[in-house]
Amino acid sequence: MSVYTKITSDEVSKYLEDYSLGLFESLEGISDGIENTNYILKTSKGEYIFTIFENIDINKVIQYLKLMNFLNESNFKCAKVHNRKDNQLCGSIQNKPAAIIEKLSGSSISNVNENQCAEVGGLLANFHILGDGFEDYLKDSRDLTWRKDAYTKLKKVLLPDEEELIEDALVVQQEFNDFALPKGIIHADLFRDNILFDSGKISGMIDFYYSCSGPFIYDLAVVANDWCIDTHGKIVTEKLRKLKESYSSIRELNTDERKFWNHALISASLRFYLSRLLDLHFPKIGEITHIKDPNVFKNILTNHLANVTLESNDCDN
Repeated sequence: MSVYTKITSDEVSKYLEDYSLGLFESLEGISDGIENTNYILKTSKGEYIFTIFENIDINKVIQYLKLMNFLNESNFKCAKVHNRKDNQLCGSIQNKPAAIIEKLSGSSISNVNENQCAEVGGLLANFHILGDGFEDYLKDSRDLTWRKDAYTKLKKVLLPDEEELIEDALVVQQEFNDFALPKGIIHADLFRDNILFDSGKISGMIDFYYSCSGPFIYDLAVVANDWCIDTHGKIVTEKLRKLKESYSSIRELNTDERKFWNHALISASLRFYLSRLLDLHFPKIGEITHIKDPNVFKNILTNHLANVTLESNDCDN
């Protein structure tokens, strides 16, 4: 959620003419995240999130926004996307898709405990079940082809140990891809900064712009790699237990998902290791940017690869 596109108050005022959300009052850039431009927009009728989509085709943007409203209308904890007067979900500003989204109460938290891991596990399971009702197919923008292309692009700047790590992970990734695991709509980016808490309870899931059709167990692994990891990149057993127990109480993991749990952890950590390396070595230019340390996922990936032969035991943790 960095700011790559700088806009003026006059541009926003004109953009608001297509909505029934009041008159422009103020705009403040949000520095969290790294993909789209986000502002807090204040009008005479309230506060909203104003998002400009930097590198996403408008047709995919519309799919993501439709998913958000599908979830919101299904009483899931997800922000509503406000329609324009012509009933469209997004418009255009500086020739880029843009949308105005409900600003949910609460904020993300950095230091999560076991109970919060359990709460997000239950929320994710409900999301996976509910997603069966969403009719659009969402392609994975970070699939195996993307991962191989990213590695090819990065090879000229990688150290030898980084190359070896990625190549080992790609072997596991291929095995993970080749096995047919239960799949459906997944969030694919459910880090701590994409869950809001208010008064100790989850108030919303946000940032659905990597949502796609994919293995449910991969989505759970994305969460585990951020919510259940210590400062050395190792799994905190009790946090993971709470996460998986809460998830399984709503959507039970089958035998194959348990068998491929460590594959899922490696797949999830490889994806974010690659994207952070790309952001580090090939940064996008913006007014406010937030580049995350790839070494965090280098450590996580290294630890998971060390356990690859123990996956059947690890899935019971």
